Amino acid sequence: MTETGPEIPRHVLEYVQQQNTLTLATASARGIPHASTFLYVNDGPDLCFWGQPGTTTARNMEQNPAVAFTIDEYAEDLAQTRGVQGTGQCSVLLSGEQIARVADLFGQKFPDLAPGATTSISFYRIRAAELQYIDNRKGQEQQPSGTFGANFHRERAYSVFSDLPTEGGEEIVASLQRIHAAAGETLVREGGPADKFLILLDGEAEVVSEGSAPTRLGPGDLFGELSILRDTPRRASVRVTSEANLLTLDRDTFRDLVTQSLRIGADFDKLVRERLGDS
Repeated sequence: MTETGPEIPRHVLEYVQQQNTLTLATASARGIPHASTFLYVNDGPDLCFWGQPGTTTARNMEQNPAVAFTIDEYAEDLAQTRGVQGTGQCSVLLSGEQIARVADLFGQKFPDLAPGATTSISFYRIRAAELQYIDNRKGQEQQPSGTFGANFHRERAYSVFSDLPTEGGEEIVASLQRIHAAAGETLVREGGPADKFLILLDGEAEVVSEGSAPTRLGPGDLFGELSILRDTPRRASVRVTSEANLLTLDRDTFRDLVTQSLRIGADFDKLVRERLGDS
């Protein structure tokens, strides 16, 4: 089911295999969010689950296949917190061979599930575009004095773009523009055009989407590439929360550089769709 490409790290794969449920976030074509919990099995970075046709989740995925998901477990001790957060594309499985394979994986992982016909349900596959692994056992981040809550140690564990060629580095560096942003400044707006790719050098920012909790960005984090590659409007806003310096690359230069690096010319969009599981 999986294709040749970047591999999910063994420790992250083992964690995904050990857990039983995922929380899936979908959105309608109008951007109305919805979350549901499902039993799942995995085949590498691909996650598969089953559901009833006609549900809100099923309708949302028909209109908008982009999804986000979390796999985690409750831990009373925050220092033991682990979990996976990811984004990707979801599609219904239509091949009888694939359906049989996923049904068999469910039987192996959940032997107590009652066997039966699968004609009244649909099996779905999430092809992950990016995974982040949370593991506070590696040491909690220092919590600023006087702030509420707790920070979590996270790392990018998998990305469909992680193994793209890096040729033409000098040209990329020459094309980057350095900008300074004040606290409270909005860098990109949800629904706006995907006109630039950004890298956060220092300071902090947050990704804000209607109906979703903000996601924090720190030094070294990058954003904006998926909207450019998919040629879709921004799915979230990014706001600077503390004074920051960034590097930016305009949309056309970014696409041109990636196209030149991949040496694929007019097949650029086709390759991206394949890497995202849309083909």
